This record gives sequence, C-alpha cells and structure tokens, in this order.
Amino acid sequence: MNPFNVLEISPDASPEDIKAAYHRLAKRWHPDRYVGAEKEEAESKFRELAEAFSILKDPAKRLGLQQQMPKPQSPVTAEREPESAQERTPEDWASLAKAAFEEGNVDQARALIHYAIRLDDEKAHYHSLLASILEREGGDLRAVVKALETAVRLAPRDVDSHIRLAHHFQTLGMEARAQRHLQTAREISPNHPKLRMPAPKGPKGGQGAKGRPAPGQKAKGSAPPKGLLDQLKDLWGRLTGKG
Repeated sequence: MNPFNVLEISPDASPEDIKAAYHRLAKRWHPDRYVGAEKEEAESKFRELAEAFSILKDPAKRLGLQQQMPKPQSPVTAEREPESAQERTPEDWASLAKAAFEEGNVDQARALIHYAIRLDDEKAHYHSLLASILEREGGDLRAVVKALETAVRLAPRDVDSHIRLAHHFQTLGMEARAQRHLQTAREISPNHPKLRMPAPKGPKGGQGAKGRPAPGQKAKGSAPPKGLLDQLKDLWGRLTGKG
C-alpha cells in the first residue's frame, strides 16, 4: 500500500494537506453511508484510509517513505508516462487533470489539479477547472465559489467565471454579490453569447407589425421584465449547455 496514493496526495504534501485529504475521503467512504455489499467495500476503504493516515501523520514514518521516493509522482498514478515526473510542468499536470475530467475520472482530476495548483497557484484556469470538478461532484458550494473567486482575482476579465459566480451566489441567497458579478460580466463583454437575452417573440394574431393592437382591440399589458433569478437561470443554462 502506498499511503500517498491512498489519500490521493503527492509525496511532498504538508501535514495540513494530509489531514485535509484524510477527512475528505473518510467522510466520503464512511460505512454508515452505505448498505449491503457497498457497505463492506466502504468498510475496507475506510480501514485503508485510517491506516494510511496513521502512517503519514507520524513525521518519522512520513520522512522514511519520502526518502524512498526520490522522484515526485502523480497524486493518482493510473499509469506511468514515458517521461519522468520531474520533467512535468504545472501545465502538464493541469492538462492531465483536464483530460481525466473529460473522461469522467473526477477523483483523479481533482487530485491532479490540486497538485498543479500546489506547484503554481497563480494560473486562473487551474482554479476554474477545480471549480468545474467540484461542481460535477456536487459537494460544498462554498468551495466552488472560493475557486471561482480566485480565478476572477487572477483573471478579472474572465466572463464565464463571473457568470458562474453570479449563479452560485444567487443559489446561496447572496443576491447583491450575484448582481455585481452579472453586471461585471456585462460590462466586460456586453455582446457575449451567454449574456444575450432571448429575442422577443414576433407579433401574433391581432397585433400590428410593431406590436400595436389592431383597431378595436385593447392593448395587453407587456410581460414584466425577467428578475435576477430568471436571468441567472437562462445564463447558467447557456454556460452549461443545458439551455
């Protein structure tokens, strides 16, 4: 058993990272969340996590293991690549994370992008990808927001991240922040495809070419403008391809 791989962390992980990884995975694999055959699998995984954490929280044991691993390894080693891990750049790790995410390997993608961010935390698209991974997992929404806020801090003109933040702040009930990010996105790119409101429907029946009622008919009240929630739902649909 390689305790670093069990906890999905790199060999140079700090004690804080080790503890955080253990608590995250222990919560996911806690046997009380499963029944039947899945419960047995969870119990086995839970014991493995506890054993790995017990080893790595001991500084002497951790140092001994690190000395046996002269070359850094991927947080999750699915298969060995021809080049040495030492030759990979943070961008290489991020590319591997993106590929894993696109293939549906969310756990591996998360571990890889965390490793890329550890090596270089000043790349906005690393944090944006982390947010996408966390969104797919459906976990803590505030962790998603934190990743996106870092992305827009590093790349203030990232329209997509502003739109995503607007949607998530609306979900969290923070309408003022949602409105601010939506407005920022519009100021940056007013003609951005995801910010375009649906075109109004053409005139019907007794309506004239400019929407005026035909003679003898009463004018109907125009539909009220969409509220922030409806706007964000439309934008989120376009952003995720579900609209």
